[in-house]
Amino acid sequence: MVSLEKHFLEAWQRSSGWLYLLFPIAAIFYVLTLTRKTLLQNLYQGRRYKFPVVVVGNLNVGGSGKTPTVISLANALKTKGLRPGVVSRGYGSSAHKYPVIVDKHTKYMECGDEPLLIQRRCACPVVVDPDRRSAIKTLINDFNCNVIISDDGMQHYKMHRDVEIAVFNEHINLGSFLMLPSGPLREPITRLRDVDYIISYGELREEIKSMLDPEKDNSIFNVEHRLLRLRNIDSGETIHPEDWKMSKNVHLVAGIAHPKKICATIEEFGFVATVKSIGDHKKITDSDATFNDSLPILITEKDAIKLDNLDKLDTNKIWILETHVDLNSEFINSLLGKLKISLN
Repeated sequence: MVSLEKHFLEAWQRSSGWLYLLFPIAAIFYVLTLTRKTLLQNLYQGRRYKFPVVVVGNLNVGGSGKTPTVISLANALKTKGLRPGVVSRGYGSSAHKYPVIVDKHTKYMECGDEPLLIQRRCACPVVVDPDRRSAIKTLINDFNCNVIISDDGMQHYKMHRDVEIAVFNEHINLGSFLMLPSGPLREPITRLRDVDYIISYGELREEIKSMLDPEKDNSIFNVEHRLLRLRNIDSGETIHPEDWKMSKNVHLVAGIAHPKKICATIEEFGFVATVKSIGDHKKITDSDATFNDSLPILITEKDAIKLDNLDKLDTNKIWILETHVDLNSEFINSLLGKLKISLN
């Protein structure tokens, strides 16, 4: 299953010609998707919660930058005096009972890597439950949150939402905007006409802009995923990338959907990475982080959470890439305006 998923991700990135042979299946998926959306919206939309819900999602399969966006958004709302909480499906979670209340002691296998990273970076309540409606009620009733952020969930139409944010990344090829399995889209690209904001890591493609409602041009915000520092997983020592004195030829162990994104980030500082791609959300084994040379090993914060047998690794060589996303102040102010309307 893992190899099949990776095969399709690579084919979508290359816009492989054989994908068009699957177009009849994509057409059926399109009809089923619209039918499901209509049914669920008629049944559930309009069932508002006590406090507003902000969905941070995307249209394509695989990562686009949702989790870093959620982290920056939650921290920004906290600085504005709000009490955010985050709900997540918890992809990769092996919990036997839901909801899972994520705290600093939770094991990543219980909740998934992304919810645990969000909790550690934001220190705000995080609840994992495949039924996001149940998770929202837990946050409101048990944690007194007054704004809910859904990490992913644009297609979870059982959940009412007050604001939708779609995330894109310039390093991800959406091909000819085809739906599964011919392309990476879970919904038609025209779905973007319904969202409130678009966050784009890098320049948003002109083909995508042309499909949007012209009246919503001011809802597109470009952001940058910056590398703040590198932290040694053993000693805790931190180094600014410009002050890095060791070899810039490095190994990059990446358990993310699109390693090109992080490669582009570190290449700006002169790093040349040999990438070992594990696959999104996949467990990193000791052998994945072991190499027969003395080169430094770089990993993302999300992947560092999955290293639980550190006594078997040469941790002096492993450095965590600590990154930050700067959200546009104009975007935050606009969002606050929408949330105030919902809060009132």
